[in-house]
Amino acid sequence: MSMKSKSPDMIEIYKEFHREMDKPGFRPLIRAAGKIFDAPVVFTDNEYQMVSMYPTKKIDDFVYDTLLETGGLPEETIAAFHKAYLSQPGKRYDPFFEKEGLVKDCPRIFAEVYDETKVLGHVAIFLKDREFEPWQLDATSILTQVLRIKINLSNRMPSVNSDTLQYLMNRNTTKHAKTRAIAQLSKFDLKDAALLVAPLDQTKSQHAFASVAINYFLHRFPCVIPTIYNDDLVVLISAEGANVELGATAEKISDYLYQYHIISGAVDPVEDLYSLPDYYLQGRLTALYRYRNEMEGSNTKLYYYHDIAPIPLFLHLSQQKEYHCFIHPVLGKIQEYDKENDTDYYKTLSSYCRHLFQKNDTSEAMHIHRNTLNYRLSRLEELFGLDLQDYHVLLHLVLSLEISAYSNN
Repeated sequence: MSMKSKSPDMIEIYKEFHREMDKPGFRPLIRAAGKIFDAPVVFTDNEYQMVSMYPTKKIDDFVYDTLLETGGLPEETIAAFHKAYLSQPGKRYDPFFEKEGLVKDCPRIFAEVYDETKVLGHVAIFLKDREFEPWQLDATSILTQVLRIKINLSNRMPSVNSDTLQYLMNRNTTKHAKTRAIAQLSKFDLKDAALLVAPLDQTKSQHAFASVAINYFLHRFPCVIPTIYNDDLVVLISAEGANVELGATAEKISDYLYQYHIISGAVDPVEDLYSLPDYYLQGRLTALYRYRNEMEGSNTKLYYYHDIAPIPLFLHLSQQKEYHCFIHPVLGKIQEYDKENDTDYYKTLSSYCRHLFQKNDTSEAMHIHRNTLNYRLSRLEELFGLDLQDYHVLLHLVLSLEISAYSNN
């Protein structure tokens, strides 16, 4: 069926692919696609390992020829393509044509095969010097739909069995269902476990790379259970015998992700699988705090929740849209007064709270005389009606300052 002379009927293309779908393997489908596009086509799994390609000969393109020779792509190549072409927001990407940058010598159509929960594979159509036409994107979309159907029907592609971990992290899962889920994980030594959480950003790049990372972890670390949950990459690390050191494994996973600009946080120990939703939230907030420090120029390694608590609590509260109603109203007034009168009362109050109301420590940290500090504290009480001897006032100020420090405002 030649489609070179005019825009084809999409219904006919759909029928053509469906006829090929009933034949064994994926090669008939990919061969049909090659004839329809009059161009080389490659289909890989979710970690860019070659499933089928047509034709099976070199075409003088690094990606195509590498897949032909080795059956897979280097992680550096995958990451480079993701960075170059998947910076748009979203989890999944629909077929698109690209002719600039890394593919300028061999323009091509990229497509992702996916269902509601995960990436199943990837398709590339190497147009090279052939003219791109809009109908080709529609035809590619049909191809990905048929591939998804065939994958689900044949169950030929490997998939990550992560349902159990997702059930355990969901607060709405019943205790009975969690008991069954925990029983299904009995082959893992979960008496001593850690949880690593890596929030994925809003670009397609990290979501596409997550499948590669999951398969890497499964092959490299037999003691881990990885999954995607709420747009986060989550890894439960079990001891699996005395030879596995949880911290070392968590560090290796974190370092691997960090190469691709994915920041993670960890919780160790995980002592109660029924409380996994709490551990998940702790790990996620720890990762967000680490990410915040990265943005401010700090060179940070993997953070553990127990090392930085209670900072994740303040970060969590600052993310709630109503957080401002819990902030002591005097803080805004002090800031306005400082702006109008060129004073440092807000900084003084903040330092006083952070040093647990120890005047010597506060004055040393601010490089001011203790008498100067006493004067400023007295003026704060006079100007703003504060009682800095009242425990509840001091507690409210401390919490307000901490929450404000982590808000986006």
